[in-house]
Amino acid sequence: MSDDLPPQNDDTDKSAGDTTPVNSDSYIPDNYLLKLRDIVNEEFVVQYAYIDAYDNLPIFVIREDPRIKERSTRLTKKLESHNLLAVIRQVELFEGTGDRSTVIKLVPAPPTRRARSYTMNIILFAATLSTVLFAGWFFATSAPFVFIYINIFGVTYNPYIVMIQYSVAILAIIGLHEFGHYLTSRLHRVDASLPYFIPGFYYGTFGALIVQRTPPPNRDSLFDLGVSGPVVGFVVAVIVLVFGLWLSPILSPSELAQLTTFLQTINVPLSTLPTPILFDLIWYVMTIGIPSGYTAYIHPVAFAGWVGFLITSLNYFPIGQLDGGHVSRSLVGGKYHRIVSYIGIFLLFIFGYWFMAMIAFFLFAGRHPGPVDDVSPVSTWRKIVGPISYLMVILLLPPLTIPFLFFPIP
Repeated sequence: MSDDLPPQNDDTDKSAGDTTPVNSDSYIPDNYLLKLRDIVNEEFVVQYAYIDAYDNLPIFVIREDPRIKERSTRLTKKLESHNLLAVIRQVELFEGTGDRSTVIKLVPAPPTRRARSYTMNIILFAATLSTVLFAGWFFATSAPFVFIYINIFGVTYNPYIVMIQYSVAILAIIGLHEFGHYLTSRLHRVDASLPYFIPGFYYGTFGALIVQRTPPPNRDSLFDLGVSGPVVGFVVAVIVLVFGLWLSPILSPSELAQLTTFLQTINVPLSTLPTPILFDLIWYVMTIGIPSGYTAYIHPVAFAGWVGFLITSLNYFPIGQLDGGHVSRSLVGGKYHRIVSYIGIFLLFIFGYWFMAMIAFFLFAGRHPGPVDDVSPVSTWRKIVGPISYLMVILLLPPLTIPFLFFPIP
């Protein structure tokens, strides 16, 4: 058939071509293409259509519509039986003119690959649980922790309880962060996996992730998918931190001197924990009435809250396909998203997170695929909340030094 289809609104044969697949390797029969145009015409005014010479997929040039968001949602549902997605973009059809038109390109929908079992999720969670328990045991039996409780305070404690407390705290922060993404995916009908936990060292885990098998339908859903996990993780991390700080022992100057002497005998340096702004604000409120000069030893649960702050802040930088990158992509669009990503990488670098900046540069700074409908604007309240949400980075990002276990009370 020819590359251009003249606009028409007459009825076409609806009995033929209903099951013809559309893909980049096959010829599309005229009657099936007309059928697809009729489906698009039910929601939008199709001005003309043509076949993309590069991938042999149909493109429909449509008239601009102020209700494009709801119409594209309905069109997506109508195309499900044809295993197609209606990708909506604004493009310059004739190079050099500067005129941009709204087009709908019908592309094959990603295959549904729902897991027949959750074996891998279970295996990875079991492995992560093991490494997190090991990390919790390491913190609970560390020489400073034992010395404070046994030698300074003269009390016994159960290291297994401390180990479990740390493990529950860190897994709650990371797990609920990912379930925030998962439930939002379900809300927006985005096919997503359950969380895959990643075992690691020192903290016990490198986090978790979910796999989104289908793209978000529009910018609103892309915004929600990006912001939901960090907000949930932020709330849980604050709760964990408050509980952990309540558990943290307070050392007087003389008790700190005892601990310092002991650590020197075993060649363990005394370091301070670099604390972000919100951490300091919470601690200031919780220590009202405690004399100046006292020092807190960070309980492992409070350290889990600190780790939650670190993970949330780094993940919310407006870079590539990080959570913060999804939010910035929904707000500024594809044209400016890459520029914003490079600015985010530069900020990571000057804040001292060089290794993270290098990873982000090579893995996340590429082009963001965007939502299916990349034309309909983000809702007004999201435009307001989006920039404000980046305060999480300012409030939660620790100043980069070597973290350990102590910080003084001002």
